[in-house]
Amino acid sequence: MVSITGLLHCICTCNNDDHERLLKALKEGALSAKCTDDETTDLKASKVFRQQHDKCLRKEIRPPNVLCSMLDAWFDQFKGTSSDASRPARGRKDPVNGDTLFSSETKSAAEECKKKASYIQDPLPLEKMCDVIHPSSNSPHQLKECISNHGESCLESFHLMLAHFGNCSMRTTLADNLNLTGTARCNLGVRHKRRLTSLTPENPERKHTPAAHESIVSFFQPLRACSHE
Repeated sequence: MVSITGLLHCICTCNNDDHERLLKALKEGALSAKCTDDETTDLKASKVFRQQHDKCLRKEIRPPNVLCSMLDAWFDQFKGTSSDASRPARGRKDPVNGDTLFSSETKSAAEECKKKASYIQDPLPLEKMCDVIHPSSNSPHQLKECISNHGESCLESFHLMLAHFGNCSMRTTLADNLNLTGTARCNLGVRHKRRLTSLTPENPERKHTPAAHESIVSFFQPLRACSHE
C-alpha cells in the first residue's frame, strides 16, 4: 500500500492552497474535533481522508521531467536488488519466502511510463480543469468543493456506483427498473451539485439552507412515480 501511495505521489500532487486550507480546518476543528499534527498525519495515510476530503483538493499533474525523476527515485526505494552500484536497492525482501515487491517486468513498465509522461499532462490550466462550488455562508470551515472536468474519471465513478443499483439474483425486469431509477437519481444529484456552482455564498437561497444539507437533493418523489408507471 505504501508503494502504491508513493507511485501516485510521483504522478500528481494536491494544490498547495487547497491543502493548506484543509489542514487549517482540520487543526482548528472546523470539520469535526480538533486534530493534532500526528492525528492529521495518520488521517492522511488512511482511505477516510480520501473519501471525505478529496473533494476539497484539486489535483495537479507533475511536469514530465519531475515525474520521471520521482519515478526513478520511487523505483530505487522499493526494488529489492540492483546491478547498478550508483543506484543501490533500498527495498526489502519478504522475510518468510524471500520474494521482492517488484517482478522482472516492473523495470520495463516504469521505463514505458517515463516515455509517456508528457502525454498525461492536463490540456488546460488548473482553474479550467475543475468547477468550484464556493462554500455557503453557513459553512463553518469555508472550504471550496471541486468537481473535476475529466470526463473519464466521472464515467468510471458512475460505473462503480452502477453496481449497487441491481444484482444478478433478481428478475431482469426488476433489475432494469432499479438500474434506471438509480441512474436517474445519480443524474439528478449531479445536476443539483452542478447548480451550486452558479450560486454565490451571499445568495438568499443558500442562506436559508443548512450547509450540511445544501448538497442533498430535496425531493425524489417524482422519480418514484416515474418508476411505477
